[in-house]
Amino acid sequence: MNTPESTNPQMLTLARQSRGLSQRELAELLLVSPGWLSKVEAGIKEVPHEQLLRIAELLDYPVSFFQNGQRIYGPGINGLFHRSRYKISTKIADKNQARMEIRRLNLASLLAGVDMGDVEIPTYDLFQFDGNVTDVARTVRATWKLPKGPVMSIVKVVEEARGIVIPMGFESNLIDAVSYWPPKMPPLFFIDLGYPMDRVRFSLAHELGHIVMHQDNPNRYMEVQANEFAAEFLMPEEDIGPYLVDISLEKLATLKPYWKVSMAALLKRAKDINAITPRHAKTLWIEMGKAGYRMREPVELDIPIERPRLLEEIIGMYSNEMDYSVSDLAQLFKLHEHEVCNIYFGAPLSTRHEDVQAAIEEVKKILKGYQRK
Repeated sequence: MNTPESTNPQMLTLARQSRGLSQRELAELLLVSPGWLSKVEAGIKEVPHEQLLRIAELLDYPVSFFQNGQRIYGPGINGLFHRSRYKISTKIADKNQARMEIRRLNLASLLAGVDMGDVEIPTYDLFQFDGNVTDVARTVRATWKLPKGPVMSIVKVVEEARGIVIPMGFESNLIDAVSYWPPKMPPLFFIDLGYPMDRVRFSLAHELGHIVMHQDNPNRYMEVQANEFAAEFLMPEEDIGPYLVDISLEKLATLKPYWKVSMAALLKRAKDINAITPRHAKTLWIEMGKAGYRMREPVELDIPIERPRLLEEIIGMYSNEMDYSVSDLAQLFKLHEHEVCNIYFGAPLSTRHEDVQAAIEEVKKILKGYQRK
Protein backbone atom coordinates (compact mmCIF):
# COMPACT_ATOMS: atom_id res chain seq x y z
CA MET A 1 0.00 0.00 0.00
CA ASN A 2 1.38 3.39 -1.01
CA THR A 3 1.39 6.14 1.59
CA PRO A 4 0.39 9.63 0.42
CA GLU A 5 4.05 10.71 0.52
CA SER A 6 5.51 7.75 -1.35
CA THR A 7 5.95 7.47 -5.10
CA ASN A 8 3.57 5.08 -6.80
CA PRO A 9 5.70 3.39 -9.48
CA GLN A 10 2.58 2.65 -11.54
CA MET A 11 1.86 6.36 -11.77
CA LEU A 12 5.37 6.97 -13.02
CA THR A 13 4.81 4.42 -15.78
CA LEU A 14 1.42 5.96 -16.56
CA ALA A 15 2.91 9.44 -16.80
CA ARG A 16 5.74 8.29 -19.06
CA GLN A 17 3.43 6.38 -21.38
CA SER A 18 0.93 9.23 -21.53
CA ARG A 19 3.70 11.43 -22.95
CA GLY A 20 4.61 8.83 -25.55
CA LEU A 21 8.04 8.00 -24.13
CA SER A 22 9.75 4.65 -23.83
CA GLN A 23 11.78 3.78 -20.74
CA ARG A 24 14.95 4.29 -22.72
CA GLU A 25 13.86 7.72 -23.97
CA LEU A 26 12.93 8.95 -20.50
CA ALA A 27 16.14 7.50 -19.05
CA GLU A 28 18.16 9.49 -21.59
CA LEU A 29 16.35 12.69 -20.63
CA LEU A 30 17.00 11.97 -16.95
CA LEU A 31 20.63 11.02 -17.59
CA VAL A 32 20.11 7.67 -15.85
CA SER A 33 20.39 4.11 -17.06
CA PRO A 34 17.33 2.33 -18.52
CA GLY A 35 17.97 -0.41 -15.97
CA TRP A 36 17.60 2.01 -13.07
CA LEU A 37 14.34 3.40 -14.45
CA SER A 38 13.05 -0.11 -15.08
CA LYS A 39 13.67 -1.00 -11.44
CA VAL A 40 11.95 2.19 -10.29
CA GLU A 41 8.85 1.46 -12.37
CA ALA A 42 8.86 -2.12 -11.08
CA GLY A 43 8.87 -0.81 -7.50
CA ILE A 44 12.28 -2.31 -6.76
CA LYS A 45 14.06 1.03 -6.25
CA GLU A 46 12.85 4.20 -4.55
CA VAL A 47 13.00 7.52 -6.37
CA PRO A 48 15.14 10.16 -4.64
CA HIS A 49 13.15 13.36 -4.11
CA GLU A 50 15.47 15.41 -6.34
CA GLN A 51 15.00 12.89 -9.15
CA LEU A 52 11.23 12.90 -8.64
CA LEU A 53 11.21 16.67 -9.06
CA ARG A 54 13.12 16.25 -12.32
CA ILE A 55 10.73 13.56 -13.55
CA ALA A 56 7.73 15.74 -12.69
CA GLU A 57 9.24 18.63 -14.62
CA LEU A 58 10.10 16.56 -17.69
CA LEU A 59 6.71 14.84 -17.85
CA ASP A 60 4.76 17.98 -16.92
CA TYR A 61 2.88 16.51 -13.99
CA PRO A 62 2.78 17.80 -10.39
CA VAL A 63 4.63 15.72 -7.82
CA SER A 64 1.28 14.80 -6.28
CA PHE A 65 0.39 12.92 -9.49
CA PHE A 66 3.14 10.40 -8.77
CA GLN A 67 1.94 9.97 -5.19
CA ASN A 68 -1.57 8.93 -6.20
CA GLY A 69 -2.24 5.66 -4.40
CA GLN A 70 -5.34 4.66 -6.37
CA ARG A 71 -5.31 1.33 -8.12
CA ILE A 72 -4.40 1.39 -11.81
CA TYR A 73 -6.38 -0.68 -14.30
CA GLY A 74 -5.44 -2.07 -17.69
CA PRO A 75 -7.52 -2.03 -20.89
CA GLY A 76 -9.81 -4.89 -19.85
CA ILE A 77 -11.32 -7.68 -21.88
CA ASN A 78 -12.22 -5.58 -24.89
CA GLY A 79 -8.63 -4.51 -25.26
CA LEU A 80 -7.59 -8.08 -25.92
CA PHE A 81 -9.61 -8.16 -29.11
CA HIS A 82 -9.81 -4.50 -30.07
CA ARG A 83 -10.51 -4.10 -33.76
CA SER A 84 -7.52 -1.86 -34.44
CA ARG A 85 -5.06 -2.87 -31.74
CA TYR A 86 -2.98 -5.14 -33.95
CA LYS A 87 -2.42 -2.35 -36.48
CA ILE A 88 -0.88 0.22 -34.16
CA SER A 89 2.47 0.31 -32.40
CA THR A 90 2.84 -0.67 -28.77
CA LYS A 91 3.95 2.85 -27.89
CA ILE A 92 0.79 4.42 -29.36
CA ALA A 93 -1.41 1.76 -27.76
CA ASP A 94 0.24 2.41 -24.39
CA LYS A 95 -0.14 6.17 -24.80
CA ASN A 96 -3.84 5.88 -25.57
CA GLN A 97 -4.40 3.51 -22.66
CA ALA A 98 -2.46 5.75 -20.25
CA ARG A 99 -4.46 8.83 -21.26
CA MET A 100 -7.73 6.92 -20.81
CA GLU A 101 -6.61 5.64 -17.41
CA ILE A 102 -5.73 9.16 -16.25
CA ARG A 103 -9.23 10.28 -17.22
CA ARG A 104 -10.67 7.27 -15.38
CA LEU A 105 -8.73 8.21 -12.25
CA ASN A 106 -10.04 11.77 -12.52
CA LEU A 107 -13.58 10.49 -12.94
CA ALA A 108 -13.23 8.16 -9.95
CA SER A 109 -12.30 11.20 -7.86
CA LEU A 110 -15.32 13.10 -9.17
CA LEU A 111 -17.76 10.24 -8.62
CA ALA A 112 -16.67 9.91 -5.00
CA GLY A 113 -18.53 13.17 -4.34
CA VAL A 114 -21.75 12.69 -6.34
CA ASP A 115 -24.58 10.19 -6.59
CA MET A 116 -25.16 9.21 -10.21
CA GLY A 117 -27.80 6.62 -9.54
CA ASP A 118 -27.83 3.05 -10.81
CA VAL A 119 -26.35 2.05 -14.14
CA GLU A 120 -29.14 0.87 -16.45
CA ILE A 121 -27.03 -0.68 -19.19
CA PRO A 122 -27.88 -4.40 -19.22
CA THR A 123 -25.39 -7.18 -19.82
CA TYR A 124 -26.33 -10.44 -21.50
CA ASP A 125 -24.79 -13.81 -22.17
CA LEU A 126 -25.04 -14.53 -25.89
CA PHE A 127 -25.72 -18.17 -25.08
CA GLN A 128 -29.04 -17.08 -23.58
CA PHE A 129 -29.95 -15.83 -27.06
CA ASP A 130 -28.53 -18.85 -28.91
CA GLY A 131 -25.83 -16.54 -30.26
CA ASN A 132 -28.38 -14.28 -31.98
CA VAL A 133 -26.90 -10.76 -31.76
CA THR A 134 -29.93 -9.22 -33.44
CA ASP A 135 -32.14 -10.41 -30.59
CA VAL A 136 -29.76 -8.88 -28.06
CA ALA A 137 -29.95 -5.48 -29.77
CA ARG A 138 -33.73 -5.72 -29.93
CA THR A 139 -33.85 -6.60 -26.24
CA VAL A 140 -31.74 -3.57 -25.29
CA ARG A 141 -33.98 -1.28 -27.34
CA ALA A 142 -37.05 -2.81 -25.68
CA THR A 143 -35.49 -2.53 -22.21
CA TRP A 144 -34.88 1.17 -22.80
CA LYS A 145 -38.34 1.56 -24.37
CA LEU A 146 -36.92 3.16 -27.51
CA PRO A 147 -39.56 4.00 -30.13
CA LYS A 148 -39.52 2.41 -33.57
CA GLY A 149 -37.26 3.93 -36.18
CA PRO A 150 -33.94 5.74 -35.80
CA VAL A 151 -32.25 6.49 -32.50
CA MET A 152 -32.46 10.26 -32.32
CA SER A 153 -29.40 10.67 -30.07
CA ILE A 154 -27.37 7.64 -29.11
CA VAL A 155 -25.15 9.77 -26.87
CA LYS A 156 -28.19 10.87 -24.88
CA VAL A 157 -29.56 7.31 -24.72
CA VAL A 158 -26.27 5.94 -23.38
CA GLU A 159 -25.89 8.76 -20.86
CA GLU A 160 -29.47 8.38 -19.63
CA ALA A 161 -28.56 4.76 -18.85
CA ARG A 162 -25.59 6.14 -16.86
CA GLY A 163 -22.85 5.27 -19.30
CA ILE A 164 -20.29 8.08 -19.35
CA VAL A 165 -19.26 9.28 -22.80
CA ILE A 166 -15.83 10.93 -22.68
CA PRO A 167 -14.54 12.89 -25.69
CA MET A 168 -10.92 12.06 -26.46
CA GLY A 169 -8.68 12.33 -29.49
CA PHE A 170 -6.69 9.15 -30.05
CA GLU A 171 -3.11 8.95 -31.23
CA SER A 172 -4.09 6.93 -34.30
CA ASN A 173 -6.75 7.38 -36.96
CA LEU A 174 -7.30 3.63 -36.76
CA ILE A 175 -9.11 4.10 -33.45
CA ASP A 176 -12.18 6.24 -32.94
CA ALA A 177 -13.76 4.67 -29.86
CA VAL A 178 -12.89 2.44 -26.92
CA SER A 179 -15.08 1.24 -24.06
CA TYR A 180 -14.61 -0.61 -20.82
CA TRP A 181 -16.39 -1.10 -17.53
CA PRO A 182 -14.03 -0.54 -14.58
CA PRO A 183 -14.83 -2.11 -11.22
CA LYS A 184 -17.12 -0.01 -9.00
CA MET A 185 -17.66 2.55 -11.77
CA PRO A 186 -20.11 3.11 -14.61
CA PRO A 187 -19.14 1.89 -18.09
CA LEU A 188 -16.90 4.38 -19.89
CA PHE A 189 -17.07 5.21 -23.59
CA PHE A 190 -14.07 7.11 -24.95
CA ILE A 191 -15.10 8.69 -28.26
CA ASP A 192 -13.21 10.79 -30.81
CA LEU A 193 -15.64 13.50 -31.92
CA GLY A 194 -13.30 14.59 -34.70
CA TYR A 195 -14.99 12.27 -37.22
CA PRO A 196 -18.32 12.71 -39.03
CA MET A 197 -21.17 12.11 -36.58
CA ASP A 198 -22.58 9.16 -38.52
CA ARG A 199 -19.28 7.35 -37.90
CA VAL A 200 -19.23 8.44 -34.25
CA ARG A 201 -22.78 7.14 -33.73
CA PHE A 202 -21.97 3.75 -35.24
CA SER A 203 -18.75 3.52 -33.22
CA LEU A 204 -20.61 4.31 -30.00
CA ALA A 205 -23.26 1.69 -30.82
CA HIS A 206 -20.44 -0.77 -31.55
CA GLU A 207 -18.87 -0.10 -28.16
CA LEU A 208 -22.28 -0.39 -26.50
CA GLY A 209 -22.48 -3.85 -28.03
CA HIS A 210 -19.19 -4.78 -26.37
CA ILE A 211 -20.40 -3.54 -22.99
CA VAL A 212 -23.71 -5.41 -23.30
CA MET A 213 -22.40 -8.70 -24.71
CA HIS A 214 -18.73 -9.17 -23.96
CA GLN A 215 -18.00 -8.31 -20.32
CA ASP A 216 -17.76 -11.94 -19.26
CA ASN A 217 -17.76 -13.69 -22.61
CA PRO A 218 -14.98 -12.44 -24.88
CA ASN A 219 -14.47 -14.34 -28.11
CA ARG A 220 -12.67 -14.05 -31.41
CA TYR A 221 -15.87 -12.89 -33.15
CA MET A 222 -16.43 -9.92 -30.85
CA GLU A 223 -15.85 -7.26 -33.49
CA VAL A 224 -18.25 -8.83 -35.97
CA GLN A 225 -20.84 -9.26 -33.23
CA ALA A 226 -20.46 -5.64 -32.09
CA ASN A 227 -20.99 -4.46 -35.67
CA GLU A 228 -24.11 -6.64 -35.95
CA PHE A 229 -25.38 -5.18 -32.70
CA ALA A 230 -24.73 -1.60 -33.86
CA ALA A 231 -26.52 -2.20 -37.18
CA GLU A 232 -29.65 -3.63 -35.55
CA PHE A 233 -29.62 -1.08 -32.72
CA LEU A 234 -29.42 1.91 -35.09
CA MET A 235 -31.28 0.37 -38.05
CA PRO A 236 -33.76 -2.25 -36.82
CA GLU A 237 -34.47 -4.64 -39.68
CA GLU A 238 -38.20 -4.55 -39.14
CA ASP A 239 -38.30 -0.76 -39.20
CA ILE A 240 -35.78 0.05 -41.91
CA GLY A 241 -36.62 -2.75 -44.33
CA PRO A 242 -39.37 -0.88 -46.22
CA TYR A 243 -37.06 2.13 -46.66
CA LEU A 244 -34.41 0.06 -48.43
CA VAL A 245 -36.51 -1.17 -51.35
CA ASP A 246 -35.37 0.03 -54.79
CA ILE A 247 -32.58 2.14 -53.35
CA SER A 248 -30.33 4.35 -55.42
CA LEU A 249 -27.52 6.74 -54.60
CA GLU A 250 -30.06 9.55 -54.43
CA LYS A 251 -32.31 7.58 -52.09
CA LEU A 252 -29.37 6.73 -49.82
CA ALA A 253 -28.60 10.45 -49.58
CA THR A 254 -32.23 11.12 -48.63
CA LEU A 255 -32.28 8.39 -45.98
CA LYS A 256 -29.01 9.38 -44.30
CA PRO A 257 -30.30 12.46 -42.40
CA TYR A 258 -33.34 10.54 -41.20
CA TRP A 259 -31.61 7.39 -39.96
CA LYS A 260 -28.49 9.33 -38.90
CA VAL A 261 -26.09 6.72 -40.27
CA SER A 262 -23.79 6.85 -43.26
CA MET A 263 -24.86 6.07 -46.80
CA ALA A 264 -22.35 3.20 -46.69
CA ALA A 265 -23.97 1.78 -43.54
CA LEU A 266 -27.41 2.00 -45.18
CA LEU A 267 -26.15 0.21 -48.28
CA LYS A 268 -24.50 -2.53 -46.27
CA ARG A 269 -27.63 -2.91 -44.18
CA ALA A 270 -29.73 -3.25 -47.33
CA LYS A 271 -27.49 -6.06 -48.55
CA ASP A 272 -27.25 -7.80 -45.17
CA ILE A 273 -31.04 -8.02 -44.74
CA ASN A 274 -31.49 -9.00 -48.41
CA ALA A 275 -33.46 -5.87 -49.26
CA ILE A 276 -31.38 -5.70 -52.45
CA THR A 277 -29.46 -8.24 -54.48
CA PRO A 278 -25.67 -8.59 -54.20
CA ARG A 279 -25.44 -7.43 -57.82
CA HIS A 280 -27.43 -4.25 -57.09
CA ALA A 281 -25.28 -3.61 -54.01
CA LYS A 282 -22.09 -4.01 -56.05
CA THR A 283 -23.37 -1.52 -58.63
CA LEU A 284 -24.11 1.03 -55.92
CA TRP A 285 -20.72 0.52 -54.28
CA ILE A 286 -19.11 1.28 -57.64
CA GLU A 287 -21.24 4.40 -58.03
CA MET A 288 -20.29 5.56 -54.54
CA GLY A 289 -16.62 5.03 -55.38
CA LYS A 290 -16.86 7.05 -58.59
CA ALA A 291 -18.60 9.86 -56.72
CA GLY A 292 -15.85 9.87 -54.08
CA TYR A 293 -18.31 8.89 -51.35
CA ARG A 294 -16.24 5.92 -50.21
CA MET A 295 -13.67 8.40 -48.89
CA ARG A 296 -15.98 11.22 -47.79
CA GLU A 297 -19.73 11.46 -48.07
CA PRO A 298 -21.22 14.86 -48.99
CA VAL A 299 -20.57 17.47 -46.30
CA GLU A 300 -24.07 18.87 -46.70
CA LEU A 301 -25.41 15.52 -45.46
CA ASP A 302 -23.37 15.55 -42.24
CA ILE A 303 -25.28 14.63 -39.09
CA PRO A 304 -25.36 17.28 -36.31
CA ILE A 305 -22.88 16.60 -33.52
CA GLU A 306 -24.26 14.95 -30.39
CA ARG A 307 -22.39 16.51 -27.47
CA PRO A 308 -21.85 14.40 -24.34
CA ARG A 309 -23.33 16.18 -21.32
CA LEU A 310 -23.03 13.88 -18.31
CA LEU A 311 -19.36 14.51 -17.52
CA GLU A 312 -19.95 18.23 -17.99
CA GLU A 313 -22.88 18.06 -15.59
CA ILE A 314 -20.78 16.26 -12.98
CA ILE A 315 -18.07 18.93 -13.18
CA GLY A 316 -20.83 21.53 -13.10
CA MET A 317 -22.08 20.07 -9.81
CA TYR A 318 -18.62 20.51 -8.31
CA SER A 319 -18.57 24.10 -9.46
CA ASN A 320 -22.17 24.91 -8.54
CA GLU A 321 -22.67 23.00 -5.30
CA MET A 322 -19.12 22.78 -3.95
CA ASP A 323 -17.68 26.02 -5.37
CA TYR A 324 -14.76 24.28 -7.10
CA SER A 325 -12.36 26.46 -9.10
CA VAL A 326 -9.92 25.42 -11.82
CA SER A 327 -7.25 25.21 -9.14
CA ASP A 328 -9.47 23.02 -6.97
CA LEU A 329 -10.15 20.65 -9.88
CA ALA A 330 -6.43 20.49 -10.64
CA GLN A 331 -5.71 19.52 -7.03
CA LEU A 332 -8.49 16.91 -7.08
CA PHE A 333 -7.15 15.39 -10.30
CA LYS A 334 -3.48 15.86 -9.32
CA LEU A 335 -2.86 17.63 -12.63
CA HIS A 336 -1.58 21.05 -13.62
CA GLU A 337 -4.23 23.66 -14.29
CA HIS A 338 -3.34 23.97 -17.97
CA GLU A 339 -3.92 20.24 -18.46
CA VAL A 340 -7.32 20.40 -16.75
CA CYS A 341 -8.25 23.29 -19.04
CA ASN A 342 -7.18 21.24 -22.06
CA ILE A 343 -8.76 17.89 -21.18
CA TYR A 344 -12.08 19.08 -19.78
CA PHE A 345 -12.65 22.48 -21.34
CA GLY A 346 -10.99 22.22 -24.74
CA ALA A 347 -8.30 24.85 -24.23
CA PRO A 348 -5.16 24.52 -26.37
CA LEU A 349 -2.44 22.64 -24.49
CA SER A 350 0.33 25.09 -23.68
CA THR A 351 2.66 25.70 -20.76
CA ARG A 352 3.34 29.36 -21.65
CA HIS A 353 2.28 31.51 -18.72
CA GLU A 354 0.23 33.86 -20.89
CA ASP A 355 -1.63 30.98 -22.55
CA VAL A 356 -2.28 29.23 -19.25
CA GLN A 357 -3.69 32.37 -17.66
CA ALA A 358 -5.90 33.04 -20.69
CA ALA A 359 -7.20 29.47 -20.56
CA ILE A 360 -7.90 29.69 -16.83
CA GLU A 361 -9.81 32.94 -17.27
CA GLU A 362 -11.90 31.35 -20.02
CA VAL A 363 -12.62 28.29 -17.89
CA LYS A 364 -13.64 30.54 -15.00
CA LYS A 365 -16.36 31.95 -17.28
CA ILE A 366 -17.48 28.42 -18.14
CA LEU A 367 -17.66 27.47 -14.46
CA LYS A 368 -19.65 30.60 -13.67
CA GLY A 369 -22.00 29.56 -16.46
CA TYR A 370 -22.47 26.21 -14.71
CA GLN A 371 -23.32 28.05 -11.51
CA ARG A 372 -26.08 30.02 -13.26
CA LYS A 373 -27.77 26.85 -14.54
